[in-house]
Amino acid sequence: MGYHIVNIENGNLKHDFVESYEELSYIEFITEDSIIYQGEKHWKPFKVSDHEKYKHFSKGWFRAGIQAQELFKEQASSQGYILEELNQDQKSFISYTTNVNKIPIKRGDFLIRNFANIEIDIKCRSFMTINGKQYFDFKCEDVTKHSNMQNFTNTPILIAVYENIKSRPVEEDVFMFSINSLVENKKIEIHYRKNIGNCYRIPIDFTVKGFQLIDDIYNKITYNKTGTYSIENKRLFNSNAYKKWTKKEDEKLEKLYCKNTSVNQLSNILGRNKGAIRSRINKLELIEKYKTTSM
Repeated sequence: MGYHIVNIENGNLKHDFVESYEELSYIEFITEDSIIYQGEKHWKPFKVSDHEKYKHFSKGWFRAGIQAQELFKEQASSQGYILEELNQDQKSFISYTTNVNKIPIKRGDFLIRNFANIEIDIKCRSFMTINGKQYFDFKCEDVTKHSNMQNFTNTPILIAVYENIKSRPVEEDVFMFSINSLVENKKIEIHYRKNIGNCYRIPIDFTVKGFQLIDDIYNKITYNKTGTYSIENKRLFNSNAYKKWTKKEDEKLEKLYCKNTSVNQLSNILGRNKGAIRSRINKLELIEKYKTTSM
């Protein structure tokens, strides 16, 4: 253990380290405003702007993006999704970059392990209103990278977007779309943004609000593998799958909903898949009736 002495002069960090208390007397730049802390020699301080790993924390958009990831983890968990976080460091990319012949790729933030390893990338974007409709921008370059990764891994990639207001994600709503749907859509406008490049200007009504798209994509994967939806197989997991809702079930759903029962729990209790639960909540207008946020 020793002593770190820190000063900021003209915006620059000035630092020294000594092994003993007595050696502090030899440091001439110690003033009343100096910072001294005791620690190991390798605990050297750094200026944020000089550190590759931390410099973006000075940017509101970056902090909002991290917060959005944490928010998604919390909300997805309450819905019954099991997430595996994907490392974004260069070491984790080696197994990909060595096998894709230097094609630009981009990883998402999470895999949904209990839903066919669907990959999710979380974004926090400022929304704009044009002619009464809301939009957000998404880099064309990132779409290409995600599309390349999707082709390489043969795993669907979804984008989950929260609105950014004052460098914080709006918790109430998340909006999702698939990379495939964006690539295949020829009507989405592309425009150039200074310092960013070409961007898709994506209308909110192009996205799916909430978590329903995950279930839809999962069901589509299941269909593509089997060639048909098997109601009997579905009922191995959800005893009431595809059965008509009864008045008694609706009343039970509403009662449990009022107790803040999660979609995952409702699915287990009522024997319905999560997509059916969310659809019925919307059908009965429970969110509007009880002034709650989307589950």
